[in-house]
Amino acid sequence: MDDLEALPGHAMSRIFKNRARTSRGFTLLELLIALAVTAAVVALMFAGFGTIGRSEERNQRVMERSERMLVVSQWLGRKFDGLRQLSRRDGTVFVSFFSGNAAGVIWVAPLPERGEAGGLHVFRATPQRHDNGSVDLSIEAVPYDGALMALDWDRALRETLLRDVRTLQWFYQDGRTGEWAQQWDASKAGYPARVRLEIADERGLWPPLVFPLARSR
Repeated sequence: MDDLEALPGHAMSRIFKNRARTSRGFTLLELLIALAVTAAVVALMFAGFGTIGRSEERNQRVMERSERMLVVSQWLGRKFDGLRQLSRRDGTVFVSFFSGNAAGVIWVAPLPERGEAGGLHVFRATPQRHDNGSVDLSIEAVPYDGALMALDWDRALRETLLRDVRTLQWFYQDGRTGEWAQQWDASKAGYPARVRLEIADERGLWPPLVFPLARSR
């Protein structure tokens, strides 16, 4: 304290000014720059979180689509694998219990035993159109009653195998020529060697689903 008192007045004034200059806070410009940098960092963080969220949603959609493909492929594969080579009477002639066109196909295969619903059934894969314009892949099944049965689809069991189908095209391969066609008439002597289904959903075409009928019996 004695040393401070011994200093001249103008020297003490310079000391206090230097101390004040040293201890001053941020200027307005510095504060604005700091806020801008902070805002940019926060924006980048939120953009990164948004990208991660979109990636997760995209991955989830891919997984769900793959699961739908697997369900459709496995179900149809089991039913075509169990196809029975049977015939039915159509007027005065007997024809194959297999027929198909570009829109759908009819065949006979077993249904897992479920009480009265078990045993052989006649299946029909067909497009089901709705009033809003959407189309589903529908499966109908009626119990097989022998060669003289009438195909009464009004009493069929119905399930939707795939909803909102944008493309649905069936093809049938002739085992002798190897050619594919979109028509297989029941009056043909044999069954196709393979059946191919082309499907597109809201995200585009699926890989073609091909089902060999080599085990038909």
